[in-house]
Amino acid sequence: MNALLANALKDKTLEPVFLRALLVARVYAHVPRAMQGRRLAFIQFPLPETGRLALPFFSDEQQARAAAGTRARVIAMKGRQLLELTRGATLVLNPNGATCTLYPEEIAALLDRGEVAAVEKLNAADVTPSAFREPDPAPAWLIAPLIGLYLQLPAVEAAYLVEVRYSNDSTRETVGLLVAVSVDAAETEHVARATITLIQPLCRAVDVPVDLTAFVPDIVPGWIQHIRLTPFYLKSERSLLFRGPDTLQ
Repeated sequence: MNALLANALKDKTLEPVFLRALLVARVYAHVPRAMQGRRLAFIQFPLPETGRLALPFFSDEQQARAAAGTRARVIAMKGRQLLELTRGATLVLNPNGATCTLYPEEIAALLDRGEVAAVEKLNAADVTPSAFREPDPAPAWLIAPLIGLYLQLPAVEAAYLVEVRYSNDSTRETVGLLVAVSVDAAETEHVARATITLIQPLCRAVDVPVDLTAFVPDIVPGWIQHIRLTPFYLKSERSLLFRGPDTLQ
């Protein structure tokens, strides 16, 4: 598992291989040394960047015991069992070493559908947008699910959708969609991974490429202001800004 994790950290396209292997691997977690009652309780800790509670677990027993201290004891189980028992939690694998954070949305997709989103960073020097415009017609198949997701993610302040023409070289041009999310910097990774987990199967179904970008709430990108793009989601509204054929009235 450690070798798979190291490879996945170097190459994000290998994350699906690692996460599927994690389901059948033996993992180790911490529970209180003094348990009250018969209900299993896992130890969590606040992440320093966000204060979000996270549940640590480990790929080898020695590392788990070294981190347990005097107040915790170590239990072992298959990865799938741990993920099922802790649904809804954020998990951190090997928090004191080469670490990997698993967010609730990714865990649910992995357990329920066996799907793992492939998260790849786009090099802006290789692919440059040549034109932006508001999609017409607006893609209800994408906007409605995104609104449902962002209603559950308090860190998202606003979200926009734009049609983009990318120039890869002097002769090729690709048309796709770009989701732009206004979110606090500390929560960018969670929101990005939750968004990609949601949209990748939707994109496959309609064969439309969709990219994602994020920005801090106080610094709106110039291209959004230039084309006067209207957000399809605003946290302050807490309601559907988009009305389309797939949106419940």
